[in-house]
Amino acid sequence: MTPDETIQRVREAMAALSQGDIDAASALVHPDYTYTVRGQASISGVHQGWEAMAGVLRRILDMTNGTLTAVPEIVLADDDNVLMYMRVSGSRPDGRTYDSHQAYRYHLRDGLVIEGETIPVDQEAFKEFFA
Repeated sequence: MTPDETIQRVREAMAALSQGDIDAASALVHPDYTYTVRGQASISGVHQGWEAMAGVLRRILDMTNGTLTAVPEIVLADDDNVLMYMRVSGSRPDGRTYDSHQAYRYHLRDGLVIEGETIPVDQEAFKEFFA
């Protein structure tokens, strides 16, 4: 894949997720998928397989009533990797809010996302929001 195709594939997955369509995103994920959420938040850790990560995504949707949004500010790519620097914001029913930056790293194999990582810039705010 070209860098532009790699970016497009990741954007398709993120668009599906931003609409809460976790099942549509699964078509863009490799069977050996692993995702790491850095930090000490309740959703942090290494998630093996799409079903494990889909469970985390469902938790995020439930915790935020679907308010969490991510807007790319910088996107870099080569044939197999995408790095995105995004502004992420959302709210929780109890009044907690989150508005910070996160780095996202994705690795593709055979046109599918096989590995991903979320790296929150403000670890403490991320931890408190997802406590």
